Formats: sequence, structure tokens, C-alpha cells
Amino acid sequence: MARFAVELVYGEDQEHRLRVRPAHREYSRGLAERGVLLAGGPFADQTGALIIYEAADRDELQKILDADPYTEAGVIAKTTIREWELVTGSWL
Repeated sequence: MARFAVELVYGEDQEHRLRVRPAHREYSRGLAERGVLLAGGPFADQTGALIIYEAADRDELQKILDADPYTEAGVIAKTTIREWELVTGSWL
């Protein structure tokens, strides 16, 4: 399994994002329960989020991201995906 750091940048329509947020958070909770979403949350300025995922590969991760209600509703303006190697910290 590989780990990925995903940075999301939200679009300008905050009201639309807030309407979709309950479905996004429910989807995220399901991924966390399955061990796919390791950590995540919005930046303090509410312009985006950082989420750490564990998936077999980038293709699997893309399917996970595509199924997110935020993606489906057009909330995300930009997504940056970087494979991430954990070498130190309490997660080890």
C-alpha cells in the first residue's frame, strides 16, 4: 500500500461547499473506518484541506477522490496529489 498527501483547494462558492459538506464528511468517515483515510481536515482559513490516504496505487486513489461528494458537486477547484513516505512520527 502507498500513502498519499492530497491538497484540495476549494472553489469560490462557500455556500455550495457548506451544503455538500455533510455528504463529504459522511463519505470521509466511511473511508476512515476502512483505514483508507488516515487523517484529514480543512486549513484554518477554509480555502482547502489536506488529507492523507492509503491506497494500493494512484489509480485506486483517483477512484476514491472521484467518488467524493465534493468532487461530484464541483466544490474542488484544484487537487494536488503527492505520494508520501512516512519515516518518523507517532503513526509508525
